[in-house]
Amino acid sequence: MRMTTAHNHRGSVWSFLRPDARWRAILFGIGDLLFLVAVGMVASVVMHGMHQLGWNFAVTCVVGMAAAMLVQMLMAFCIAPLLGSIESMIPSMVVGMISPMSVCTLHMVGREPDCMVALVFGAIFGAAMFAFVKVYGVMVKRSLRRAYPANQNEVNNARSLGASSQVVRHL
Repeated sequence: MRMTTAHNHRGSVWSFLRPDARWRAILFGIGDLLFLVAVGMVASVVMHGMHQLGWNFAVTCVVGMAAAMLVQMLMAFCIAPLLGSIESMIPSMVVGMISPMSVCTLHMVGREPDCMVALVFGAIFGAAMFAFVKVYGVMVKRSLRRAYPANQNEVNNARSLGASSQVVRHL
């Protein structure tokens, strides 16, 4: 492997600016959490605003859901270059549908939530979706490790080279 000048300065004073894989995963996790919470809050506030117009309940729910999903889609397209398209779009779609429905549910049972309640419900649904995605990811990784056990030497070689075990096997 050819060494470039970036590889030669590993011990420099600026090395703290290059996060390793663990820090990168933590930073992306924080970004995912903040994004899902923001989507939930904005979608709930949009639905709350639709309910404040005083229209028919069915019309309010349909137009409010369309507006909330439009806002969610625009937010997901804006954040896709940073967090990834699938990783940001799919969980945010669920949050963008469920959190506005909580505002509609409160209206159906006769409660009139204010803007702060809508924000809190949106934040709760966004954080819950983040937790669900993380737990589901851990379960899938555990299942794949049981189904496809790797030789420990292959895993160590792949980690040292930064490649998958398939690439190491072919080298």
